[in-house]
Amino acid sequence: MKFEIDKQKDKTIFRLESKSLDHSIAAELKTELVFLQKEVENQFVIDLRDVMKCDSSGLSVLLLSERIEREKGKKLIIKNVNPAVRNLMEIARLDRLFDMK
Repeated sequence: MKFEIDKQKDKTIFRLESKSLDHSIAAELKTELVFLQKEVENQFVIDLRDVMKCDSSGLSVLLLSERIEREKGKKLIIKNVNPAVRNLMEIARLDRLFDMK
């Protein structure tokens, strides 16, 4: 699993460099995000520009990330969501939970 972290003054952007957000990377990704989000105090953004497909394990990762931010009193931002992934989020009614840009 490849990713890039861009720490800026007002936000931290986590860019997943994978075509799939699925069961094959979910456990490893959860671990990375938990550690990263615990140390980040500014706005946390997940950039999904490379992700073309997602399954329930991938949605679970995003839900965990959202919960961590909510517990910090912040809102998770997810940007560059592929139409197919956005459709899955809408079907699961998660589009209401996430701030998608």
